[in-house]
Amino acid sequence: GEVIKLTDVKDFSLSLWLIFVICVCYYAAVFPFIGLGKVFFIEKFRFSSQEASAINSIVYIISAPMSPVFGFLVDKVGKNIIWVLCAVITTLASHIMLAFTFWNPWIAMCLLGVAYSLLACALWPMVAFVVPEHQLGTAYGFMQSIQNLGLAIIAIAAGMILDTRGYLFLEVFFSACVCLSLIAVVMLYFVNHLTGGDLNWSAKKREKLQKVAANE
Repeated sequence: GEVIKLTDVKDFSLSLWLIFVICVCYYAAVFPFIGLGKVFFIEKFRFSSQEASAINSIVYIISAPMSPVFGFLVDKVGKNIIWVLCAVITTLASHIMLAFTFWNPWIAMCLLGVAYSLLACALWPMVAFVVPEHQLGTAYGFMQSIQNLGLAIIAIAAGMILDTRGYLFLEVFFSACVCLSLIAVVMLYFVNHLTGGDLNWSAKKREKLQKVAANE
C-alpha cells in the first residue's frame, strides 16, 4: 500500500488549496458571527434576550433537517461547484441584508441556515475527488486544522472590530470574508475546467465513468 506522510501536504493540488480557502473564508463569516450574534440582534433590532437567542440559533435548527436533504440532492445531481457557488452567494446576500437593511432579520438568518447546510454537503465531499485515497485523512485533517486556525484569528479580529468600529463594520468584514470565498469558488470553477477535473461533473456522468473504469 501507499505510505502516508505529513509531507503529502506539499503535493496537494491547486484545486484542493482553493477548497481550503473557500472553507476558511466561509466558516469565518458564520461561526464568529453566530458567536457575536445575540448582542447584534439586541442592539440593532432591539430584540429581547430571548428573541435574540432564538434567532441566533435558527441556523443550526435549520441545518439539522436540511443537511440530509441537501446531501441527498448533491449526491443525485452532482455539480458540486455550482452548489457551493449558490451557498456562498446566498450567504453573502444574508450578510448584506443584516448589515445594510432593517428588514426582518429572520429572513436573512433562515437564508444563512439553508446556505450553511448546502455548503457543507457540497464542499467537503469535493476533497475526495481531488486527493488520492491514501491521502484523504491527511487532507481532511489539514482542512480541519486550517479552518480552526482561521476561526481563531477571525474571532480575535472580529472582537477588535466590534470594540473599535461597531456592528456595521463587523458585518462589512464578514461580507468581505464571504467575498474572498466567492472569488475562490470562481477560481476553482475555472481551474477545474482548464485541468479537466471532475468536481463539476453531473452524478450521472460520474457514475457512468466509474462503471467504465471498473470494467477496465
